[in-house]
Amino acid sequence: MTKNVKKIEEKPIKVILLGESGVGKTSIILRYSKDKFETIAASTIGATFIEKDLIRNNIKYTLNIWDTTGQEKYHSVTKLFIQGADIVILVYSIDKNITFKALDYWYQTVRDMCGDNIILAIIGNKYDLFDKEEIQDEKVEDEDGEKYAKEKNAIFKLVTAKLDRKGIDSLFDELLNEYIKKHCEENIGKNDNSNNNKLEIKKEKKNEKKNRFC
Repeated sequence: MTKNVKKIEEKPIKVILLGESGVGKTSIILRYSKDKFETIAASTIGATFIEKDLIRNNIKYTLNIWDTTGQEKYHSVTKLFIQGADIVILVYSIDKNITFKALDYWYQTVRDMCGDNIILAIIGNKYDLFDKEEIQDEKVEDEDGEKYAKEKNAIFKLVTAKLDRKGIDSLFDELLNEYIKKHCEENIGKNDNSNNNKLEIKKEKKNEKKNRFC
């Protein structure tokens, strides 16, 4: 006798990393997907993506994680890949203040194309350089990144793709948890509205019957 095996539900999620060239978007993805770090990484042209499966409550969430170019001449191409994103990660490099200032451009681009219906994270990469004397003039302070993320209602994390996978793993775990929480709440709201509508219809039918015999 064959046992009925409950088929696992599958849910794709589009995740896109945005930010200036050289902030380490490719390195973050490589560390997360393969636990590797390449000292010399080629610049991304256009966009590429990897898949990562995570299981939560018998649902397989497939993270389609898009790596995009930050080069200005490809900005128009990058915009094409933002459409339909569920989660957006804006990345800056803590040793280059100019990449932090550029977040305004990427943030506005995301808002223009996706509205408010996304989960957003602000990530300061290359945190292993924080105490290096040679970056002090360009360094982005922790509190500046945290304040910016708070203003944008975004998750904030400092990571180092070079040395630490743990922080990057926890970032994607937190983003997935936020996604599940957001969509569970939406579904609950829809179900509540549906139940309320059913109650209203029942009330209307009941009143119709009463009116017939008045």
